[in-house]
Amino acid sequence: MHSTFSDGEFSPSELIELAEKNEVSVLSLTDHDTFEGIPEFLQSAGETGITAFPGIEITVKFHDFNIHLLAYFKDYESLNPELKDRVKIMTDTREKRMCQLIERIDGVIPDRYRGTLKLENVKRAAEGVLARPHLAREMVRLGIVSSTGQAFERYLVKYNVERENLDAQTAITLVRESGGVPVMAHPGERSYSLICPEKGRHPENAPVLLEELKEMGLLGLECHYPYHERMGTVPYFINLAESFDLIVTGSRDFHGFKSHQAVNIFGTTKMEPDFLEQFQAIWN
Repeated sequence: MHSTFSDGEFSPSELIELAEKNEVSVLSLTDHDTFEGIPEFLQSAGETGITAFPGIEITVKFHDFNIHLLAYFKDYESLNPELKDRVKIMTDTREKRMCQLIERIDGVIPDRYRGTLKLENVKRAAEGVLARPHLAREMVRLGIVSSTGQAFERYLVKYNVERENLDAQTAITLVRESGGVPVMAHPGERSYSLICPEKGRHPENAPVLLEELKEMGLLGLECHYPYHERMGTVPYFINLAESFDLIVTGSRDFHGFKSHQAVNIFGTTKMEPDFLEQFQAIWN
């Protein structure tokens, strides 16, 4: 799940409250490219019966495309200082990218709005790392678009600024050195994934790419996932994970309204906690 420290709707403590209401038993905060929300998350979870542990979702470069790497850790203290430093650099890179993106968008919006997009106003909408949803919200506030969805459809996809991300091998190594569990996120989603036919990454390529990631030190594959459920591909990814002896994981990838997700779907990914036992064996 994601909090206001990256591109989520709710603070870490609010997410814990939602988890209690929705009877979620296992929880990890995996904000994009930041650990900043983890202390609040763990403190809030400590007052409940929820099993909670730190996580992160890192955008990494793999071949000529980007994928999302999830990483799960035993506790905050186990995070390697080098990993923290590299994540801080990623946060700083996001701000530079936002400046470039604002400049690019300012050049294509209607004339009457030129010059109204300001970095400081976008930053006010973000408690942590800057992401495109924060810019989308500012565009709605200014009246440039009528919704955040429209901001993406008209501007934020077409005029996106790609940043240079950490390479997959370095990211996986840093996670493993912290005793963490690196997991390939949503492998069958339409972007940041192993399979993306419109970009030439077809299902038959997935096993070869996954084998390469495993050789780098990958330990898990996110099989239970909303898009996989809708497409009926959960069994395919479970079989793929088992064929490479990878831990089968799952998540709701909850962001809140930014991903058109109602609160009542938070915690509706149902799976046995076998993965947690496997995580604990690695952590120990």
